Amino acid sequence: MSKGQQFGLNGAFTLLLLVLMLAYPFAVYYHIENVNPRWFAGVLFVAFILRFLLLGNTKSIHDWLMLGAASAFCVSVMVFESEQLLKFYPVLMNLGMGLVFIVSLTGERCLIETFARAGGKIPPPEAHRYLRTLTLLWGGLLILNGAVSAYTAWYTSLSFWALYNGILSYMLIASFAIGEWVYRGHYKKKHNIVDD
Repeated sequence: MSKGQQFGLNGAFTLLLLVLMLAYPFAVYYHIENVNPRWFAGVLFVAFILRFLLLGNTKSIHDWLMLGAASAFCVSVMVFESEQLLKFYPVLMNLGMGLVFIVSLTGERCLIETFARAGGKIPPPEAHRYLRTLTLLWGGLLILNGAVSAYTAWYTSLSFWALYNGILSYMLIASFAIGEWVYRGHYKKKHNIVDD
């Protein structure tokens, strides 16, 4: 398989996982009464395995940890056939990604700087502190979102859980992203940072 084909498949499965994550709360809400929890977990498990295999030889410790956590979640749902556990998938995703952001701060490059470089941009030295702070804020936001998601899974109705995890949590994340984009323009102007 050529690099172009691998990248295309990798992108397709990344998109598939994103669609699954967006649709998941509504799929559970509308079908939990007539679909065995094992089917939900089985679809997620297959998607994660395929996505992991398509990463090629560039797998990081984060990729292995995410696969391990996702696999443990899916297997637990399949073994216990638990409808309650199904509601913790958004918790797993938020906490997992939040921790990836936070842990990246222990390395030479934070996750957001890594994303920027992967996109072909080399951030100037003046942006280093900003990118690290932004990485910390994203990590904190995702962990907070995971905590609220856990609360909805334990203590609220299925309809409110679906509403929060299917709409409100994404509105929160989108609001933060828009706010950061606006502030970034101000920060660049203040520190005379010019994009390449």
